[in-house]
Amino acid sequence: MRPLYDVGIRDLGTCDFVNVECICGRSELIPSTGLQQGIRLPPFMPVLDLQYRFRCRECDRRGRVVVSIGWGDQ
Repeated sequence: MRPLYDVGIRDLGTCDFVNVECICGRSELIPSTGLQQGIRLPPFMPVLDLQYRFRCRECDRRGRVVVSIGWGDQ
């Protein structure tokens, strides 16, 4: 398993997902295919940079989320 600061979106497999949790308590699970095909983020983007791009649907604030990776079975 690689450290989170070293992982880019291109490094996520098809079974992996990103857990985005806001400090207000709302959380979302985003599959890796949703990042590349749905949201259309560049593959070279680091996963940690996602915390500055996402806005919470509950409290409507940007940059207050914690990003983690759920690694699927390899």
